[in-house]
Amino acid sequence: MTDIIAKLNELRLERNLSVYRLAELSGINQSTLANTFSRGVVPSVANLEAICHAMGITLAQFFSEDERTEPLTERERAFLETYRRLPPKIKQALTEMVNACAENIQL
Repeated sequence: MTDIIAKLNELRLERNLSVYRLAELSGINQSTLANTFSRGVVPSVANLEAICHAMGITLAQFFSEDERTEPLTERERAFLETYRRLPPKIKQALTEMVNACAENIQL
């Protein structure tokens, strides 16, 4: 579990975010975040998701073995937010279309 806290701290420092600023961006109480970093209190999944969102990454990026944790662009973030509001059938069709396109190009 300390790996989670260490990674959060690393990402926070990479982005030059104080605990106070991260608390503002994530909507999490500052004392809650301070406990995470100073006492090693692992955040709840909901808080972890809020922290990741504040740092511009997804939970999937946070837990990815791939070391890429650069923030989402505004365009990517807007796309994901729109995607999340789509009905399941549209999500499935869109996913199939993107996968078909990706097979036809070199990524």
